[in-house]
Amino acid sequence: MEVLLVYTRLKEASERLSLRLEGLLEGAGHHVTRLDVESLEGRRFDVDLGVAIGGDGTILRAFHHLEDPETPVLPISVGRGGYLAEVGPESAQEALERVIGGSFYTERHMRMRVEADGDRVADVVNDAYLSATEPGKVIEYSISLDGFSLNGIVSDGLVVSTPVGSTAYSFSCGGPAVDDSVECFVAAPVAPITYFRPVVVSGLKSVEVEVVGGRATVLCDGYVRRDVSRAVKFYRSPHYAVIVRVGVGPLFERRLRKRLGWTIR
Repeated sequence: MEVLLVYTRLKEASERLSLRLEGLLEGAGHHVTRLDVESLEGRRFDVDLGVAIGGDGTILRAFHHLEDPETPVLPISVGRGGYLAEVGPESAQEALERVIGGSFYTERHMRMRVEADGDRVADVVNDAYLSATEPGKVIEYSISLDGFSLNGIVSDGLVVSTPVGSTAYSFSCGGPAVDDSVECFVAAPVAPITYFRPVVVSGLKSVEVEVVGGRATVLCDGYVRRDVSRAVKFYRSPHYAVIVRVGVGPLFERRLRKRLGWTIR
């Protein structure tokens, strides 16, 4: 089995754990490419399994460096949030042993394709943030939902998220927490000046945003950035994010528990 093992240099615990898991994988006869996320740049890897060790940022970045976008990824959290991960440093070795032994399952989550001015930018797992290029400035834009337009919206920006990303930045902007089994988008304005509140749009539709005032940029999964001169389109990607699980309980419940402190019974 070919494995991409990604860690972050920004967390010493992440690098230490990556060395230990590399030894475990190689000892079981698998070939490992171990790299820090800061060195991945534009490279893509044709592997059978991805293992991402770090915070949500490291985990999200790992998805963007897989040759096959549906390569399964085992997220291991050593960050503050860890919303995508059920495995922490203390259980990482046991979890990986279960994966090696075939005792795991996978969850498939909707990704969202982002196009800027007609060019594909990324297939995001979490969200895309459209904002002014210059910090502290607002943008004016219109939103078109299959022909129905909302015009004259002025805000610091707009977050468009997948169900998985609905409990991240979108949630902080007043957007709803969406169950992962509901394939949709959430469009939530950031500090709107005009009256506009978060909306939920079916994944069967597309969301098109035309920038009519101000210079804008779109940031995908906090990682892939592109300047926007005219318009951004968001629609359901043909690819899914495949996450390796070794425990029980759906991701939505785990995300709510971490975000809101709810007790899952």
